[in-house]
Amino acid sequence: MHDNILEAVDTVTWPPGEHTLRRAADGLLVAGLRGDMDLATATHLSFWLDSLVAVVSPAYVVDLREVSFFDSTGLNLLLRFRRRVIETDRGFALLCDPGQLRLLRAHGTLELLNPSTTLAEAVSGLMEPAPPPRRNGRP
Repeated sequence: MHDNILEAVDTVTWPPGEHTLRRAADGLLVAGLRGDMDLATATHLSFWLDSLVAVVSPAYVVDLREVSFFDSTGLNLLLRFRRRVIETDRGFALLCDPGQLRLLRAHGTLELLNPSTTLAEAVSGLMEPAPPPRRNGRP
């Protein structure tokens, strides 16, 4: 759906060459992360994700499908970015591959992050109303 109409965004280019940022015609931003998300990359990735929140968009999709490794540090960066986006009343969606889905399940964040495997699925999820938060396993 959005794959064919995404254009590169030039305003956020740091860190150079590692990650991508594309904008759809409707303003949706897709941040494509690459490489490792761990303690060694945390500082650079944190600065880059913080700069994304400053780019005006109705919603953000974070694409982890080209991330080769992420640990709890990378997961914490992702959760922090999600929280900052939601606090500004903007939408958040996550794209993952099957291996990453298993990791999110093991960390107990699968339900919270509600990842998709395709961009079209992520975009359609942004259009649906968010489910009510669960407390102690109850709706």
